[in-house]
Amino acid sequence: MRSLAEKVKGTGRAERILIIGLGMLAVAFLVVGRWDLSVGVCVGAVLGWVLLDPVRITWAVFIVAFTIPVTINFGYPTNPSYTLLLLLFVLAVWGRLLRAERDGWRRNAILAVLVLPLSGLLSGLVHWHGAKPIVVGLAPLACVGVLCWHVFEEARRDRQLIIRIAEWLTWLSVPVAVFAKYQTVTLSWPIFDQLAYHWTYTSAFDATRAVGISGHPIIYGSFAMAMALIALTIRGRYWYIPVIANLVGLVLSGTRSAWVGIVLALALWLLLRWRTISWRGVGSAILIATTALMLVAVKPSVFSFVTNAAPRPTWFPGSPTPPTSGPGSSTSTPGSSGPAKGSADPVGTAESRISDPLQSASANARFARISVVWDGITQDWSTVVFGNGPESNVRYLEKVAIGDGEAQVFDNTYLTFWYNYGLLGLAGLLSLLTVLWWRLRSVTTRILLVGLAAQVFFFDAWLWIGAVAVFVLAVALAGAEPSRPTGQPVPAPRRQWADQGPSLTS
Repeated sequence: MRSLAEKVKGTGRAERILIIGLGMLAVAFLVVGRWDLSVGVCVGAVLGWVLLDPVRITWAVFIVAFTIPVTINFGYPTNPSYTLLLLLFVLAVWGRLLRAERDGWRRNAILAVLVLPLSGLLSGLVHWHGAKPIVVGLAPLACVGVLCWHVFEEARRDRQLIIRIAEWLTWLSVPVAVFAKYQTVTLSWPIFDQLAYHWTYTSAFDATRAVGISGHPIIYGSFAMAMALIALTIRGRYWYIPVIANLVGLVLSGTRSAWVGIVLALALWLLLRWRTISWRGVGSAILIATTALMLVAVKPSVFSFVTNAAPRPTWFPGSPTPPTSGPGSSTSTPGSSGPAKGSADPVGTAESRISDPLQSASANARFARISVVWDGITQDWSTVVFGNGPESNVRYLEKVAIGDGEAQVFDNTYLTFWYNYGLLGLAGLLSLLTVLWWRLRSVTTRILLVGLAAQVFFFDAWLWIGAVAVFVLAVALAGAEPSRPTGQPVPAPRRQWADQGPSLTS
């Protein structure tokens, strides 16, 4: 309180008057029963405070991206994904404008930002369907590019800023993992069951899988995978706690694509650090994995008073019709994947997710989608080279759809990109990932890129901000690392107070 009082005293008279005025306005709205306007005033005030400082903007980017789920619609004027993307875009652009006077505009950074939007624009001009699909289709690409540019430049200015943000996120993931465990024990998703704007974002869809605070098991899998890898490589104080917590969350999410991603990422990490592997490190890894497995399997009696039935979802008033692409894309009906009676068995659920995966319903659905996408890509030479135009996947799924009762998405970021933007667009995407791998020397960045690149082969990532934010954070962490020869591992930043503890590379 004393610190807060000192900060208030340090502000000018005009600022104090503005703060008091906004506070009185928010209270007045609350008194008359307009809580929505009161919240709007508070959010606007916080946003204005954030926009005054690029460092605050950087914090806000990651807080918004990782903590506000797009499966909940708080009365946004448009789809939640696009609303939050626009907010992040404004934050990043304003942050660059605040720095431009001193830093200037880096030509290479601007060209990297424009690679994917320009390839999409070319596809839209060749297969013209109007200006709206181009704007809607290219907005996420432009937003991600500007976000990466901003956070990378801020990391280069203050290397410890991104490290602090990354460590804070890893510790935030610990209570999120506890919440995920609660979700699987109670077979319900509190808050999400009440506020989700479509039933597929509630526990009625599959209560045996946890969503954390991401609103969807796949996106929580991305988050848990990223936080486990970051905690493992940055090695802050008591780093093994976030690692264990996120391994637990990763299993509880039931996200096979994230399991594949983390296995490949860990294999790369071991390859880069194989010279420093020790028996002590191997023992530590076994202990961490065993502890995580025990936490996954345990059924705490403290939850015995909670009913196992998932609460009936209450849809948020005024929410939009679920889209046919990205978050909200499903025309399926509740079936056998709904919540089971009795207590959940996380170990059994995980085993069922990996037993005979090629014969599962989701695998068969993905094979069907690959066939549909490939037919659309190979219609003629122009669709191979230039694709079908931005938002072509949305138009196809709205008019034709895939009649298997599963989510109406293509479920493959690379094939969807090829379908929409052609071989030129896909080549731009793969080239960008390759260049980032080659130029960004951070071990943390490289294993995050490998894990995410593997995972997005199994779902469309662009409108899932939580998944895209993993990519943005990987780029930011690269800016926080000193330059080193290609392929040489970068040691984790050490602090005098840091308790490194036992590690696989001790």
